[in-house]
Amino acid sequence: MDMTQAADFAWTQLRIYTPYTTRKAVCKDLGGLAPGCLKDAPPSVPEGKYLLVFINEGKEAQYVFHSRRNGNFQTSTGVLVLQRDAAVLEVLPPKSPHQGDAIYLQARAQARP
Repeated sequence: MDMTQAADFAWTQLRIYTPYTTRKAVCKDLGGLAPGCLKDAPPSVPEGKYLLVFINEGKEAQYVFHSRRNGNFQTSTGVLVLQRDAAVLEVLPPKSPHQGDAIYLQARAQARP
């Protein structure tokens, strides 16, 4: 999945936050990348959703919710950071029958020069 096709506005970096992340945590992580965060960001990320924050060179940010039914982002830190030129996600095959029809998305590993 090529995330450069996911938005019809300018952006240079994408940060994806997991369910239950608070506005305070999002804004602390974003720092100067999103000057209006405390005013613009949602109060928290609801259960069943991810928060995608598209940042345009630290000038502005767009906040978009993504339903977990459309894919679960794999991150071990609670935030997935993708630069626009490397914003490609792969769909992972289910690891167990307990996952049912859940879809899991992982950032594509970058080729090393």
